[in-house]
Amino acid sequence: MKKIQAIDFFSGAGGLTKGLELAGINVFAGIDFEKSCKDTYEKNNDAIFINKNITNITVKEIKNLFKENVSKGDYTMLAGCAPCQPYSMINTRKKQNDDRKTLLDEFRRIINGVKPHFVLMENVSRLNQENPYFFNFIVMLQKNGYHFEYKVLNAKDFGVAQNRKRLFLIACRIKGVRLSFDNIQKQSPITLRDVIYNLESIEHDRPSEKDTLHRSKKLNEINLRRIKSTPLNGGLRTNWSDDLKLPCHSKKEIFCDNYGRLAWDKISSTITTKFNQYYSGRFGHPEQDRALSLREGALLQSFPKDYEFYGTDSQIAKQIGNAVPVNLSKAVGEIFTSAIY
Repeated sequence: MKKIQAIDFFSGAGGLTKGLELAGINVFAGIDFEKSCKDTYEKNNDAIFINKNITNITVKEIKNLFKENVSKGDYTMLAGCAPCQPYSMINTRKKQNDDRKTLLDEFRRIINGVKPHFVLMENVSRLNQENPYFFNFIVMLQKNGYHFEYKVLNAKDFGVAQNRKRLFLIACRIKGVRLSFDNIQKQSPITLRDVIYNLESIEHDRPSEKDTLHRSKKLNEINLRRIKSTPLNGGLRTNWSDDLKLPCHSKKEIFCDNYGRLAWDKISSTITTKFNQYYSGRFGHPEQDRALSLREGALLQSFPKDYEFYGTDSQIAKQIGNAVPVNLSKAVGEIFTSAIY
């Protein structure tokens, strides 16, 4: 049986790779400039990690990778989740230049040269054809005979206890094969309780002895007082006494979720690269006086329970926060496999 053989650009810790693998796609290589992701990626996936910036990758290199790893008759795929920060609302408001904006152009360059059978691209939900980088990407696909669709998906609809909207583009240049988001399989909603309720209780300064990743960032004295003053199961900082509030909290209510607790029977807010820092959003544990642990963040990104992460705590939090949720990746991957198998 023919298989889809894929290379994952901007692979990070492997959220997209693992999801595609679970969907029946063989990802044999991940490419990322972030060296700290190498051990996490390779020790959890049957794939090599290539530590290079896409700007230094040539079309010939990718063609050779396919030649060395793809059996005759198999399909080829290039998947890529270019860093989304340059297209975020915050950076757009700042109107700042960001070299990472060109990375989507670099991905376009590689696809234009390699012309794989399938293309998968993921980015922020607000990306559209008014963006020149995305517009040029679309034009390239059209010129190369790809049939494509793009759509904003929310991870909460695909077995992820998290509100996380992302744009996905799927493309194919095989005659007679059509990919469609109409074929994606949604799942019943799940909540925080379904994902992390049964984990061992820990304290902010005392990690689990059974799972080294189940550890939380130690709180300083005032933040410990703050979380203890925050009502359980979804409480916000509105209950704090004045001595616990920052000056900005007294002037006006901004970023109201910051320092808040999550609620058991709701979904999580979007897991960011700083989800393990209590003050960075609504990342307080529903009951325990601490922020989410690294393991809890990974599970909320739907990484398997035995997925291991390597690096410093800040590196691991970044690996987890930047990942495409595994279950969402799997659901999108199944669009491809269902079209050919």
